[in-house]
Amino acid sequence: MPKQSAWRQVARPVSLVFLITAASYFGYFGSRQVTNPSLHQIMAAFFGTTYFISIALGSVYVFASSRLKGAALGLAVAACFVTPLAWMTKEVWRISESHPLAECLYYYLNPLNIWLVSFMFVEMGLASLIIRPLLRRRGLGPDGGPGAAMAVVVVSLAVAVSLYAWGKGENIYVLFLGGYRALFGSGV
Repeated sequence: MPKQSAWRQVARPVSLVFLITAASYFGYFGSRQVTNPSLHQIMAAFFGTTYFISIALGSVYVFASSRLKGAALGLAVAACFVTPLAWMTKEVWRISESHPLAECLYYYLNPLNIWLVSFMFVEMGLASLIIRPLLRRRGLGPDGGPGAAMAVVVVSLAVAVSLYAWGKGENIYVLFLGGYRALFGSGV
């Protein structure tokens, strides 16, 4: 199989996840226009679920597919961030109507985004472990053991769980607010 360009190695998986996310977004918020309550509930449940899954779990597919197509590790990791970063940017854009640019940019550090990034690394580590035998058979696999991927999974999961377990997530949110107040004052 001829080697694909870096763009082609990541374009299809990233595009698929991004398109599912976009379609789910419009389907979910468009379901408000449906006057039949039963159909509205079905559409909202379906599109809300696919919206969540594509953002929260799309990294598994993007990473695995990109690596199986020969993408370098760094490129596959960067590709995993396209859809979640677009979602985060949409949320930052939404608050730009009422907050200055610096405050909006600070919103990227909110606890939900930190948890999402932590879980993305868990997913990438798991995907790496899953595709490892396939890559080895193709002669593309890493020479070492699965230690690095396992370390990424364990450390990222520990960060995500610790941040939530530490006061059920309230403490990390208090730190986020404390940082906001230190940088921007108490707000409105």
